[in-house]
Parts: sequence; C-alpha cells; structure tokens
Amino acid sequence: MRIEDKHAVLRLALGVTGVFALGLFLGWPLAVVGAVFTALFLQAPAALPLAAFGKLFVFSIGLMFISFSLSSVFAPYPVVFLVLMAIGIILSFTWSVSGAGVLPGVIALMGALMIPNLVLQSQDLALVLVFWIPVNLFFAGFVSTLMFVLIPAAPPAEAQKKAVADQDFDPNRRIFRMSLVTVPFAIAFFLYGASALLVLFFVALLSQQLAAMPAAGKTVAKAMLTANLLGAAVSIICYEINVVAPVILTPVLLCFFFCIVLGALGKSQTPLAAAAGSAITTALIVYGGSVAPFSDEADVKSITRVLQVASAAFFVITAYVVVDEFWPERKQRNALG
Repeated sequence: MRIEDKHAVLRLALGVTGVFALGLFLGWPLAVVGAVFTALFLQAPAALPLAAFGKLFVFSIGLMFISFSLSSVFAPYPVVFLVLMAIGIILSFTWSVSGAGVLPGVIALMGALMIPNLVLQSQDLALVLVFWIPVNLFFAGFVSTLMFVLIPAAPPAEAQKKAVADQDFDPNRRIFRMSLVTVPFAIAFFLYGASALLVLFFVALLSQQLAAMPAAGKTVAKAMLTANLLGAAVSIICYEINVVAPVILTPVLLCFFFCIVLGALGKSQTPLAAAAGSAITTALIVYGGSVAPFSDEADVKSITRVLQVASAAFFVITAYVVVDEFWPERKQRNALG
C-alpha cells in the first residue's frame, strides 16, 4: 500500500473513532450521525474549505428549522403533509445534483425525511433532532479538518480529474430517477407508521451513493448489496464481541479496528474495494446505533437494526434496478443515431 493510502486509512480511522468515542463517553444524541458525517468528510481527497463548511453548517441549521416549522404546521393534514415531504425530497436531490455534493444532499434529505417523521411522533424529540444534527455536523467538520492538518493529504489532482469526468450526465434525468426510487419508500414508511429514524438516515445515504454510481442498474445493485452485507456482517461480529466484553472501551476499539480494516480494503486492488466505503457507513449505522445514544432506541438489538436496514436496502436497490431498466441514466440512442 502506498504511503498516501496508509495516511488516508489512518486519518479515517482516527477521525471516525474520535467522534464515535466522544459521543459515546459524553452521551450526546445522534452520535452515530456525527461519526457517519466524519466518515464522509474523511473519504474525500482533501479537507473541505472553511468557507464551504461554514455555508454547509448554516444551511443545515436553516434547513432543520424550516423543515420542523412546515412539518408542525401541516401535520394535521396528511395529504398536504405527504405532498410537501415529496417536494422536499425532490428539492434535496435537485440541490445535490446541482453541484452541492453528497453530504449537503444527505443533510437535505435528513431534513425532508427524518424531521417530518419525528414531528408526527413528538415535537419535543423533533426539536432535539433539529438541534443535534447541526451540532454533530460541526463536530464532524472540526475533527475532519483537524485530521487533515495532523495527517496531510497529497494534492488530489487525479481525484479532481475523475470527479470532473463523472459530471457527464443529465441532471433532470438523474433527479427524476432518484425521486422515483426514494419518494415511494418515504410515503410507504410514513403510511406504515414506522419510527426507526436510522433507517431513514440510511436511505438518505443510499440514495446519494446510488446517484454517484451511474453504471448499469444490476452492476450497482450488486455493489451496493455487497457493501451492505459486508457492513452488516462487521456490525454483527462487533455487537457479539461487545456482548462478551460489555465495557465502554470495547465499542471504541472495535470502531477503530473495523475502520482500519475496511479503510485498507478500500485502498486495495481486490473486488471488494469498491464496497468498503459504503460498508463503513453501514457498520456505523447498524452497530453504532445499537450501542450509542439515539433518542429512545439505544436498547434496540443489533440483529433488529440489521433487519431494518436490510429491508430498506432491498426496497431501494430493487426499485433502482426497476427504474434503471425503464429509465436508464443515459438515454439509449437508436442504431441510426
């Protein structure tokens, strides 16, 4: 492994574990979300500029309060509530595809999905979410920037060239495809009355990851299924170890270990390398959500979390394959064209 890759793996492991451990020791809400934010920040080739992070932080605060206000006003009107939620999802995708990036898109989807769902259950808990999502984003940004300072990254020239090459797509078509996949899931989730907020967070991540992989639907489906199976397997193993050694240092050490292993896997040349990044976020959501404070769900067993996430992944990935079959990422040209 190249020295730059070793630095990237160490940076990722230390940063994610640092935020995860702080959340665990201090007991702040949504600590898992903060760890996932950190993983997304640290998987980038370079630190997010301070000005860009400031805009993202302010955006998250404003978005959460707007979502809370609108959801509270229209909660008594189910049809209007669902229509506004669908509009919020579509606007989130529009924001992401317009060049804002994956993380802003995820935050926008959290505002469109998680806040309305929690408002229907408890406005007090929804206010906790409104406050702690930006706080976790702030901690994640601070720790990520610190990691890039302590362990500098090489100039991301190649990564930037690749990112530019990946921008060759029809924005309206991608927004339409993402909406066809996510809006039905969100409506079904709300009509069913489900309350597993981490599942909605997972769907927000999965939607953005699918959009960033414009290959054929079956190819993407295999990659995503592999990533989520790998992440789920890691989380189950970690949870069982945690049961054997139920001390507070156990999850911290396990988090550092699976970040190192999956981070190194992502830098390798093996077929599983492409799945490693998504596997880290899945493992954090499933395992971290089982041991770290998150509203009233801290006692949920790891296997239950796995089943919840697996069900969401199966629905979203299947829907993506179906949409890709009838509405592919790029229009099919006829033989004369």
